[in-house]
Amino acid sequence: MDSRLVPLYDDDAINRVFQDAGHRLTSHRLALLNVMRRQGGFLDAEALHELANLRGANLSLATVYRTLALFKELNLVEGRIVGEDQVREEYRYRSEQQHYTLTCKRCGAIVPVESDIVDAFRREVTVTLGVTVLTAHSCFIGYCAACTAALAQEDEGPSPAE
Repeated sequence: MDSRLVPLYDDDAINRVFQDAGHRLTSHRLALLNVMRRQGGFLDAEALHELANLRGANLSLATVYRTLALFKELNLVEGRIVGEDQVREEYRYRSEQQHYTLTCKRCGAIVPVESDIVDAFRREVTVTLGVTVLTAHSCFIGYCAACTAALAQEDEGPSPAE
């Protein structure tokens, strides 16, 4: 697989995710993240709300829902739809954040692919097909910029002056 996972175990790594996205890691956000990191499994917003408040976080249920939406946007948590009518969502902390790469078939170079590109594709699929994408796997194999240029020159062949 040509995507790599960046560990999100420590608060510094999590703080960088927030900073890179232009957000602050507030005490309420960190409290909810800590509950999710300790639990490990999928829980709904109400259960997370209750656990966070049992640990002294003093969060409203609305804050928990808004914070979970932000966590999903930042790829810190993953959600799954559950229940007979599939109207309830459960959340689980991701201990790793997905990063994508392209592997060059010609020279073997590993080229980083911005996760924003993959996220934009997921949004496009959602809008175009009217579906909800819960998880996706991407495999990028092709040619790096240098090999693409070299292959284009090879296709042109020798110049007429030669």
